Amino acid sequence: MKELHQAIELIHTYMQGVWLRRRYIVITAWLVCPVGWFYVYSLPPTYEASARLYVETRTFLEPLLRNLALRSNSDQEIKLMARTLLSRPNLQKIARATDLDIQAKDEKQFEALIDSLQRNIRISSSGRENIYVISYSNPVPQRALSVVQETLNTFVENRLGASRADSQAAESFLNREIAEFENRLIEAELRLSDFKKNRMATLQGNESDFYSQLSREKQRLESARLELREQETRLSSARGQLAGEEPVFGVMPFAGGGGVATQFDERIRSLSAQLDTLLIRYTDNHPDVLETQRLLQRLNSQRDEELKLVAGNTTEGRSGSGFNQNPVYQELRINVARLETEVASTRVRVQAFADKVDELESKLNLIPEIEAEFTGLNRDYQITKTKYEALLGRREQADLSRRAEATEQDVQFNIIEPPRVPLTPSGPQRGLLYTLVLLVGVAAGVAMAFLRSLISPVLSRASQLQSISDLPVFGVVSHTEKSAILKQVRLHFVYFTALSGALVLCYLALLSNEMLFGRSAELLLRVIR
Repeated sequence: MKELHQAIELIHTYMQGVWLRRRYIVITAWLVCPVGWFYVYSLPPTYEASARLYVETRTFLEPLLRNLALRSNSDQEIKLMARTLLSRPNLQKIARATDLDIQAKDEKQFEALIDSLQRNIRISSSGRENIYVISYSNPVPQRALSVVQETLNTFVENRLGASRADSQAAESFLNREIAEFENRLIEAELRLSDFKKNRMATLQGNESDFYSQLSREKQRLESARLELREQETRLSSARGQLAGEEPVFGVMPFAGGGGVATQFDERIRSLSAQLDTLLIRYTDNHPDVLETQRLLQRLNSQRDEELKLVAGNTTEGRSGSGFNQNPVYQELRINVARLETEVASTRVRVQAFADKVDELESKLNLIPEIEAEFTGLNRDYQITKTKYEALLGRREQADLSRRAEATEQDVQFNIIEPPRVPLTPSGPQRGLLYTLVLLVGVAAGVAMAFLRSLISPVLSRASQLQSISDLPVFGVVSHTEKSAILKQVRLHFVYFTALSGALVLCYLALLSNEMLFGRSAELLLRVIR
């Protein structure tokens, strides 16, 4: 709870520091936002050309030749074409066909042009229908249209026609693969057999037995810990009762305080032990050592005075041989000793239960590990076996394919929508960019104000001074010119509000112009010029 309060206090201090430096927010926002808005405003409009293409891969003979001959997958070939369409050789061909290479003066600029085409040309598929959309954006509409048209032509021209492999080569390939998978299957069987011999016998019982035993040991551990806490509580209470009970009924005549218990003895022993620890770590002139020695001397003096006072008040008829022992005190001491023994015994039992739980948990972790390893080996074996059986079946199909006459038909390309460019530009999204620039400017201003408050902090509360100096604060004195300061603060707040409002009005004006008129920045700049 104390840490939470300190965190809230720290956050409040940071927020107050930012608010006191709020002028940096407005100044930074006014420096960042106009520059960003002007840059967004001056961005040229872009036009997106697009075309839609449908690829027909189904043939009439395909159902008849199914399971008779090894045929290529036309769908996979078309998808491979779409993935390889934006390769660098194809992009270089598109750049030269559309005269974009004329803009490149050297090889470095030409490579940058190819990278730009690779980023901006988009090819998307609608899935199983084999409908592809090719799109490209450029500030020049005709250039965007020519790039999409050339990309579409390249897609059609680079069609990978399906062709049958030579049956003898296919059979030779299948025989090599079958031999390889047969060796892999034998190795997988040996690994699985060795694993069953070595690892499966390391653990006895099943997983549920370990979980139940672990649960029982955890319950015993929790019970022992609860019993230990109860015994420690009783021991603490017994020690408190023992400290409040007098060990004797009478007092001895003062003889240097030997054998007489006072209220300062426990503190003197504690400070003596603390002084020994400090002397090990520091020198005799260390402030902590000097302060501890001073407290120890004062306690010894107070103890001597109390012993003298007790000895002076002792009547002459008392016996000088000693005190009458307090039976309640002796009984409490016996009870404390018994409780200390029980606590020590219970701690030993708690440690034994904890060790047992750790041992079971370490063994229990072996079960999923062994099961995972066994599942992996079994999975590899099943996969290898499945592949081996599939290759055997394919070899039988290859024997049939030599006697089957397969006919191929060309893949048909149907252009659903030819390349076109809309009359209105497709980008950039200036409204979104204006908002992003405003947020970045405000965030930069807040960061600047926060940094300024960290460099030169202002103390506005007594708690800040106390946390910095570690000295007690007895009071707060108000400023003699408080009214003038408050007036100045209000004036600064008016300035802050006015400048912030002006910044928001500029943002709203730009946003309204973009939403109402929708005119490109290029046209507006021409009108202004």
